[in-house]
Amino acid sequence: MKILFISPHSPFISIGGVERHIRNLMEYCRQNACGAIFLLPAPNGKESRKDEGGITVIEKEFLNFHHKKLFNKKEIPREQLGQKSREFFAFLQEILEKEKIEIVDVQDFHVGLPPIYSLLLNTACFLQKIPMVLTMHTFIGAGLQNSIINDLSWEKISCVSKSVSGDCFSKGVLIDRLHTQYLGVNTKEFKLNKDKLWLKKKLGLPEGVKIVLHASRVIDLDRDILKEKGLVALLEAFAPIFLKDKNTRLVIAVAVPPRNLRNEFNAAIEKLKGYIQLHNIVDGVVIKEFSLKDMPLVYSGADVFVLASENETFGQVYLEAMACSVPVIGTNIGGVPEIITDGFNGFLTEADNSSLLAQKIETLLSGDEPRKTFIKNGLKTARTKFSMQRQFKAMFSYFDKIVRGNNGIKNEIAKSNLQ
Repeated sequence: MKILFISPHSPFISIGGVERHIRNLMEYCRQNACGAIFLLPAPNGKESRKDEGGITVIEKEFLNFHHKKLFNKKEIPREQLGQKSREFFAFLQEILEKEKIEIVDVQDFHVGLPPIYSLLLNTACFLQKIPMVLTMHTFIGAGLQNSIINDLSWEKISCVSKSVSGDCFSKGVLIDRLHTQYLGVNTKEFKLNKDKLWLKKKLGLPEGVKIVLHASRVIDLDRDILKEKGLVALLEAFAPIFLKDKNTRLVIAVAVPPRNLRNEFNAAIEKLKGYIQLHNIVDGVVIKEFSLKDMPLVYSGADVFVLASENETFGQVYLEAMACSVPVIGTNIGGVPEIITDGFNGFLTEADNSSLLAQKIETLLSGDEPRKTFIKNGLKTARTKFSMQRQFKAMFSYFDKIVRGNNGIKNEIAKSNLQ
């Protein structure tokens, strides 16, 4: 089966949820000689093609967009959009035919790229009778997003959680077009590291300090991401904990930003520092940039992981923390309860409830139970149900079923044309 994956988000540029998924997908395809092709944005505009380990990675400038703010909204210059979309369509027609692509899977096209890209992709695949799967990592927004998902010719809409699938169904997507496919965690990479002191040494902290860890994006041009990712509530929850125990630190791990978003990143960090000052916990909070390859060491050095989001479609970072033997706290929203079962492999709390969040954090910092139980059950959750191998094996089996069905239809059409 020859498959083309297209993503507007690249693990070579940033390390959000979609980027983590693409990175894991590449590794799985290398291990299993899937012969997949990945079409990604070009880092810093430098185009390339690499054939390595049984996969092909193509990086193209036409997937890069440089937005400008107009009336407080993102705006893409029309000339840039026209030129790049034409290049995308021409390249797509060529690669589909030349590489004999049998199925195309695209990541978050309804939000990650201008609508014209979805239309052009549908046109190219329609002309060559190639099925398309739209993988959704986000909930459906207003207006045109709904139309892109409902009215175009996607063979299937694959959602990263039942919560996303439910959102799609409630907004008009036919149930037969929906499929839930969880993301997987690479348990060979994310595991408890023997050097549990690496993080404290990196941050210059004493060995006896207890670490509450948070990891998330801090920039989004459209939303108040600090509030959405629960950072505002977490800082409010951590303030009384630090007041009682100065031997505790909140470590906020953030991704190194793309070069073109460095100004927005710096502005977000300054805003975050403002909240920290507001709660008088400057000495108790550490903000540090980490690369994805550092994250297993970062998790391994933490005593508890907290992501108290107000909006979360899945939550890959909970699985990464679980795989590294760290107890987790999440919120009872979106796809999070599909990972965390309250009282079994972590705590679920209410969004924007800092007092309840503080209680849960203190419980996990203060004793062996339920800490040991959460670590044991969290490891089981990450290694079995949500392992990369299990989830991607199921995904490729599903894609193969779509391809076989499409080939059957094409054969029937060919036979009828001969009659």
